[in-house]
Amino acid sequence: MNNKIQNFREERNKLNERILAKENNASIMKRIYGLDTFAYMERGTGLNSKQKEIIGLATSMVLRCDDCIKYHLEKCFELGVANDEMMDIFGIANVVGGTIVIPHTRRAIEYWELLNNERPLPSPFDRETKEKRYKEVTQSLKSLLEGIENQTSVMATINEVLISSIPYFYWVGFYLAEEKHLTVGPYQGTHGCLFIRYGEGVCGRAATTRQSIIVKDIQKLNDYQTGNIGKLHITCDPRCKSEIVVPVINRNNKLIAVFDIDSLHINAFDEVDKHYLEEIIKIYF
Repeated sequence: MNNKIQNFREERNKLNERILAKENNASIMKRIYGLDTFAYMERGTGLNSKQKEIIGLATSMVLRCDDCIKYHLEKCFELGVANDEMMDIFGIANVVGGTIVIPHTRRAIEYWELLNNERPLPSPFDRETKEKRYKEVTQSLKSLLEGIENQTSVMATINEVLISSIPYFYWVGFYLAEEKHLTVGPYQGTHGCLFIRYGEGVCGRAATTRQSIIVKDIQKLNDYQTGNIGKLHITCDPRCKSEIVVPVINRNNKLIAVFDIDSLHINAFDEVDKHYLEEIIKIYF
């Protein structure tokens, strides 16, 4: 772990303990800390945790609190805020706070880059948490897509609900099946590959085999395909660490697309993701 990140975390924890150890302050400060935790907690209605942390970060930048900025940057990173989203947050904070926020933005960008250089290893959710979140997603989609038949609208809505609800999702989108290759369709995230040949990369192989594919560690796959670049994996965003692709086959048994999801975490996807994502695709296509 980078020393700046580690030092910030250790100092923050140590000083928080010292604050709470003071008898005169403990009851008041515990209530304040408890209120802070409650405010950013996801409660099933209203804003989700990612949206709350984005607001917290922008507010901290306007207030020019560097410790607060670092803390919210870490939470945003954990919740899968993309780089282009982060640049928007920085821009809005400077518009609201004025040019006096610029020095804090410089330090924020440096810290954000340090976080992105870290390589988180474990999957962020255990099986029980994943299943709970997917059940919530399923209910949201049911209410939003009832009676909707337009394919583009369905794809766009599935993308938005998933990337807003599941923190370890970084890129979510559909590649549409055309005669000669797959073409990028509705998606959320950084720029996708414009087209992918059948049989090449994870998406092309999933389209050809009509089977879902999980890649637990993209770097290992890239290392394995040395000398045959692109056959097993095509790099659209080098920051992605793992991937799952589900073929989209309609009720006439025709391949119409593949559903591609990337994560910044190694080992993010497993059979739980595969099961629920395949169910979502089966229901709406």
